[in-house]
Amino acid sequence: MQIKKSELKDLIKSIFEECLDEDEISEINVTANVQGYSTPHAFSKKNKSHKDREKKRAEVFDYKTTENEKSNTIKLNEGKSLYHIFRDHPDLLPEQKVGVAVREIRKLVSEIDKLLNVSSRYKGESKVHTSKMWKTTSKHLLKIDEKLKNISRKIKELR
Repeated sequence: MQIKKSELKDLIKSIFEECLDEDEISEINVTANVQGYSTPHAFSKKNKSHKDREKKRAEVFDYKTTENEKSNTIKLNEGKSLYHIFRDHPDLLPEQKVGVAVREIRKLVSEIDKLLNVSSRYKGESKVHTSKMWKTTSKHLLKIDEKLKNISRKIKELR
């Protein structure tokens, strides 16, 4: 049994009119099955812990936060080099500054070591041959090797 297009339209109209008469629908929504966006905190106010975390992150890098939210929330120490910010930091003694810096360096080097271990293991397991690597990868490895030699020299000077 084939139904013509005009007959189908008439059938749909009649069914729709019956529904309107029975339920007295005042509004029809056609977006009921559309999936919404996942933004649970899009319209919530910033809570105090968020501001505290923001302030702590800024202070780690010796930035200062401002209360005026319309302007930038972080003031930069423009025109000062990292050395001058490090040298002029008022909260720590010189011995403490060097100790904190060495501790941070140790943490970063351990992260690099972990990443190198994972990369080396994956290269071995997936049997990636050195000749198959990108040209830039080899260049980057040479630069890393040079930097590590330079770092080793600076560590010896620091002792």
